[in-house]
Amino acid sequence: MKKQLFNSWSKVLKERWGKRVHKISLDIGASCPHRENLRTGGCIFCDFLGGGSGASLRGETLKEQIEKGFQVLTRRYKTDMAILYFQSYSSTNLPLNQLEEKILYAIEVGTSLGKVKGLSVGARPDQVPEKFLDFLASLASPDMEIWLELGIQTIDPAGLKWLNRGHDFDAIERALGLIKQYEQISLCAHLIAGIPGEGSKQLAISGKWLCENGARGLKFHPLHVLKNTPLESLYLKKEYEPLSMEEYIKRVAEALRYISPDTIIQRLTADASLPRLVAPEWVSKKMLVIEKLKEYMERQNIVQGDLWGKSP
Repeated sequence: MKKQLFNSWSKVLKERWGKRVHKISLDIGASCPHRENLRTGGCIFCDFLGGGSGASLRGETLKEQIEKGFQVLTRRYKTDMAILYFQSYSSTNLPLNQLEEKILYAIEVGTSLGKVKGLSVGARPDQVPEKFLDFLASLASPDMEIWLELGIQTIDPAGLKWLNRGHDFDAIERALGLIKQYEQISLCAHLIAGIPGEGSKQLAISGKWLCENGARGLKFHPLHVLKNTPLESLYLKKEYEPLSMEEYIKRVAEALRYISPDTIIQRLTADASLPRLVAPEWVSKKMLVIEKLKEYMERQNIVQGDLWGKSP
């Protein structure tokens, strides 16, 4: 039997539910407290789509997005099982009653079209209100898993400042301390590799710390340049140089060694393409990056968690 290099999200879902399960990404136009509006402001790397599909800016209703999502699941993946993912911007940047209404409505619409097996809500570490966690926990059941996805990006204070995150490490600690109190809610943390000034082990350091403080899932992304962002200006002035694919792969492989073998790896690289993507070009080749990562891990005899418990 071929050894398992990492704890794959798709594999975990299939084993749990007996068939393929896919996320349907949703955009409710929640924006972010760190942005001036939907189109401007925010972190150094974030464009006007707020890390999502842009459906809200296109005027697509929540119902239309869910319907389209299930159509793709049926046609492309031959499944009717979905996790509804409130992805764009920071979903908790809405009045709590409005967000609760949208989530309940999404579950109702999704259940009428297929099988909703999970809910995932994207948010910032400085926007995790306890009342919202109470609400999320109330939705959990044996047939409905609940995930909260936080854009941590790094636990390095200098890195947070360079990214213009608008919050500090204390906000991350407070959020994780609060989420730990809810066994019904699983935390997935997003991490970025390639922040200028960070050491080559920073991704591993951040990942290990997050696993030790309650993260059950991780998503890895390379810092990449999108059009009309502050990062694009730095790149064009040659004040920022993205990681090579080879260096990124090394950093992800190294990070995987130091995190718990039970941590679910929900993402290994970014998914951006022309014309939004400016650099590096290899980011548009998601499947190639994943295959190269697997090949590297095989050659180096690396598996997730083989250094768990040790310090990077």
